[in-house]
Amino acid sequence: MMPHIATWWCGQKSAREQVLSRLDEFAIEGAYGRGVADFPGNGPVLPGELSAADRDRLKDAISHRGIDYVGQELVRLSTTPVWENGRIAPRPFVLRVFAAATPSGWTVLPGGFCRIADRADARAVSMGDGAVSADVWVVSDKAVATSTLLPAVDTVRIRRIAGVLPSRAADNLFWLGRYLERAEATIRLIRALCTPLRDPARANANGNAPAMHSAERIQRLLVTWGAASQAARANPAKVALEALQSEEKFGSALSLVRSAQRTATSLRERLSPDAWQVITEMADRLAIEVHDDDGVVSAAELTLQELASFAGLAQENMNRAAGWRFLEMGRRAERAINTTRFARQFAYDEAGDEDLDVLLTLVDCQITYRSRYLVQPLLTPVRDLAVLDPYNPRSVAFQVAALNEHIAALPSLKEHGLIERPQRLAVAVEAMLTTAEASSLDVKTLFALEQDLLNLADASGCITSRTDRMPAGRRSSRGWRDLRHPPRHDLQL
Repeated sequence: MMPHIATWWCGQKSAREQVLSRLDEFAIEGAYGRGVADFPGNGPVLPGELSAADRDRLKDAISHRGIDYVGQELVRLSTTPVWENGRIAPRPFVLRVFAAATPSGWTVLPGGFCRIADRADARAVSMGDGAVSADVWVVSDKAVATSTLLPAVDTVRIRRIAGVLPSRAADNLFWLGRYLERAEATIRLIRALCTPLRDPARANANGNAPAMHSAERIQRLLVTWGAASQAARANPAKVALEALQSEEKFGSALSLVRSAQRTATSLRERLSPDAWQVITEMADRLAIEVHDDDGVVSAAELTLQELASFAGLAQENMNRAAGWRFLEMGRRAERAINTTRFARQFAYDEAGDEDLDVLLTLVDCQITYRSRYLVQPLLTPVRDLAVLDPYNPRSVAFQVAALNEHIAALPSLKEHGLIERPQRLAVAVEAMLTTAEASSLDVKTLFALEQDLLNLADASGCITSRTDRMPAGRRSSRGWRDLRHPPRHDLQL
């Protein structure tokens, strides 16, 4: 009932000519034994994969002594799952069945003998070196009743929290948030630096081009936190390109997104397919080489959109359990640090319109500022908007308030009734931001705030060890060295 694989014996002239005229469409076998003479291995030879010299040698052999060869059409074999290197993978196979002569006639035996190829692209009908064998058993000639180890429907208890969050998952979620937020900050710096390079005349006419000292500050900041090399400082376009796509720089956007992707790999069961796809596509596209300022800006803008997509998916799709809180804590801690650093570098005491305009762009508050103040950027209101405004979702005060809320919602490690160090730091920083006045936010105060936020982020990361009561000494070794923050001293900018 099933036809055999179409086979041509090359001992016949017509069949030999057919094989030679369409050699790449055949697998060549030995007619009287395994393998093809003068070719390695015991399996078939695929002419389409041979070098030109070997292919000509095979054609000559078939032409001079065709009786020794058969040609079989190439087919795409069915696949069976095999366990290989710790995972399931498809491999082509052939099944040999057996028939036995009985007093009542021939009987096809249940089961058979399976040959499984070692290559995913095996196309020959028979398999030689590297193939493995397996017995195939048919345990019943009737339909088998469905059985499952899953509990019966009527015994499932309703639950709304997915149990204890392992400390490693909490740690990975926290750092996933930090990697993505740092990538966003880096990309905003790249866009602020590179946008005027596309059309300097137009930028100057609109008053949107950063002054030379502002552009220099952006470059030094990118170099300081490991996104670009010191050697590239003479060329802003090169700094922007390195900060976007350098594989050697740990602080580049590509390196940070890849770090986020590696971290997310261990969280697949906690991320929606859409969230995982956003991270994967973002990493793949950032790896596509660009060559000019337009390409850098376009890549930066698309990546910012994808980062916003991931943040939206996390807000709308993740359950409000401990895992979501740790992801949020990582994002809020990193955004607070970066925003404070931006404010310190571009809202310093003698900052002009250009510097303040760059700061508003970096913290995405241009529209908010223009709608509130019908004047050019001024130091005090810009500082208030970027640092102290609790209603601004990009301000430092908003991040600290959210971070404080998440820490308070997590279980306490000790039952003595006193707040622990992470929450104590968060409360102190939030109180400082609540009572501070924008006019008093000088560079020294902002630097002290940045150090407090670094300590708060460090303490918040240590909370991950309590989620499954794991001792702090066994916490994941990933930490400051992984994200590689700049040293905790003035960045000399």
